[in-house]
Amino acid sequence: MTEADDKPVGRRKFLKKAAVGAAALVGQGQVVEGEEPAPAEHQHEHQTVPSDIALRVKALESVLVEKKMLDPADLDAVVDTYENKIGPQNGAQVVARAWVDPEFKALLLADGTAAIGEMGYLGAQGEHMVVVENTPELHNLVVCTLCSCYPWPILGLPPVWYKSTPYRSRAVIDPRGVLREFGLELSANVEVHVWDSTAEIRYLVLPERPSGTEDMSESELADVVTRDSMIYQNLGTIGARAMNSVHDMGGMHGMGPIKPEPNEPVFHEPWEGRVYALGSALSRWGRGRNWGSFRFELESIPAADYLRMSYYERWFTVRLNRLLRSQLVTEAELASGHADPLLLQPTLLAAESRSATTTARDPDGDIAPRYGMDQRVRAKNMHPRGHTRLPRYTRGKAGHIHLIHGVFTLQDTDVNGQRLGNRPQHVYTVRFTARELWGDRAPAHDAIYVDLWEDYLELA
Repeated sequence: MTEADDKPVGRRKFLKKAAVGAAALVGQGQVVEGEEPAPAEHQHEHQTVPSDIALRVKALESVLVEKKMLDPADLDAVVDTYENKIGPQNGAQVVARAWVDPEFKALLLADGTAAIGEMGYLGAQGEHMVVVENTPELHNLVVCTLCSCYPWPILGLPPVWYKSTPYRSRAVIDPRGVLREFGLELSANVEVHVWDSTAEIRYLVLPERPSGTEDMSESELADVVTRDSMIYQNLGTIGARAMNSVHDMGGMHGMGPIKPEPNEPVFHEPWEGRVYALGSALSRWGRGRNWGSFRFELESIPAADYLRMSYYERWFTVRLNRLLRSQLVTEAELASGHADPLLLQPTLLAAESRSATTTARDPDGDIAPRYGMDQRVRAKNMHPRGHTRLPRYTRGKAGHIHLIHGVFTLQDTDVNGQRLGNRPQHVYTVRFTARELWGDRAPAHDAIYVDLWEDYLELA
């Protein structure tokens, strides 16, 4: 490293060049709560993504540290947690326990949240768990076609292939082809059930116990379980193991092959870990943070940029937009990599002034479900302009109520990214046959299970 590299002045021009583009990501088409959308003629501007995102992340972190909005140790702790403490080893412990303890297995399949909670593995993005079991006659596959919903406490952060456009687009329309690409060929008499985690429920696959493990202990069995076996993969035999916006990808064609990466790291680059950790580190600064509007802003990224950006580039784009629009950080500060000492120090909002993330079950829980088990329903053929959790491929299609999960707050937003009021209602898992969704050429016995809020449904 040269002497200039160590000095803020020495890297100022380079930082400024990168940061000008970063600031340009605050496109006029992406609206933060409480602001009016920009005129359409300006919505195409300021969308170019600078190439050196690692530099921009570092510049933003430096500014936030100098403003005393952030402690680097907090980011280090989050990164360390997901790299070394939380991951698929937790899910493996759950699976191994189910293989050796019939009572635990029965509880796990009946109430995944309670069983996993007994083992201490509940947490953010894993508060409401459903476990589905693979059998010789039935194979399960989990996807989130709308974004990347995934049970963090028991599987860690999702792998790149799970978040990829090919997997999200093809898993619901061609699950057998996806499994074949993964090296798993299923016979025609094996049913395939796809679970699209579009609401607040997270799924874990309980794989079949492999032959050749009869004499193994619970801890030895946990070493056998792989992350992918809890999403889609068969473990086979030990010793011979088988291998409306563009974000709404379910059923899309032409997204390319899925590329699982052996021994994939949690974060491929250090800046990715910092971007992920910024979410929790900055949440106490409020300014309208909630998952509905966060997803709305992700979905507002122009399609070409969305497809070109990596997963964490999209997250960084939204986080930077929010900081700049709320004036917690300025473009000049980002360009220099330093907080402006002449500006007022940012202050925390009072807790009651922050927009809470209300994705948990409704505390009252006294709302009667509109639909009953096995009732035939249809997903409404609706095309809202704001964020919705109703996948496009289900709209206008009929299915049956498979599970009733209880009351959750609807996550949809209006065209400005504002939550559509406090609308608690039941969430259902609806079973759609593959042929209902994809036509008569789809396998006759396959099914797709989608989590849908009550507002999305009508009697069929």
